[in-house]
Amino acid sequence: MAQAADMLIRIWIETTQPLAGSAATKGSDPLHFDGWLELLTVVSELVAAGGGDVEATDKSLQENETGS
Repeated sequence: MAQAADMLIRIWIETTQPLAGSAATKGSDPLHFDGWLELLTVVSELVAAGGGDVEATDKSLQENETGS
């Protein structure tokens, strides 16, 4: 099983009501978000851009949950 590399994602919260801000990794441009769902989308995009195989990670997590 391949091991994922470490990644630091920085999140800047500009307002909390409603939630808005930006997130970035080292060397990436900040991605803006408005709301919790957009924050999750931005974090997912940053992880995918970091070279990690999100689909493979999801599959291994599902296999661990089901015991397959």
